[in-house]
Amino acid sequence: MVPAISIGGIARTNDSNVGNGSNGQTKTNADIYAVATKVVTQFSKKVPVLINAGVRGTNASLWGLGGNAPAYSARAFGALAFVFTGPGKSAIILASEAAQQPRTIKLTGTSGSSAAFDIPTSVDYAVRIVPSPKHKLNIDFGILQAAGRIAPGVDLKARARAAFGISYGF
Repeated sequence: MVPAISIGGIARTNDSNVGNGSNGQTKTNADIYAVATKVVTQFSKKVPVLINAGVRGTNASLWGLGGNAPAYSARAFGALAFVFTGPGKSAIILASEAAQQPRTIKLTGTSGSSAAFDIPTSVDYAVRIVPSPKHKLNIDFGILQAAGRIAPGVDLKARARAAFGISYGF
């Protein structure tokens, strides 16, 4: 079977919190991506495995949180998830994703200069609970391991972050 292929993009504009927004400057960065997704049931019909892999063209370091990269670069990403059936036909999904990040950040207030930092590949671990297949309710919890100390004296304080979310589709 052929995997599903998707393409898309994200634009982040007028962001004053990227690259020392206190100086009144705003930044814009964007991602364009292609991803292949496949559900594999050959190993176990009881626990399907969801696999995706893709590439994104980006000029945003840490999705813009770490600043802008000086130019677009291709970065790989991928995820693996196990889908378990829970009580009452609920679904419990355990997943992990890894995403390469640009290692160079364009410095603010300089004439196009940039600096190489030690920005690691981001990895997250997540749990999604879908209480009922009849409703479009999701309960999510995740841990992100991103960038901490990227250079002597530079700590982005994003090494380990937790997130919780509830979403409902209409």
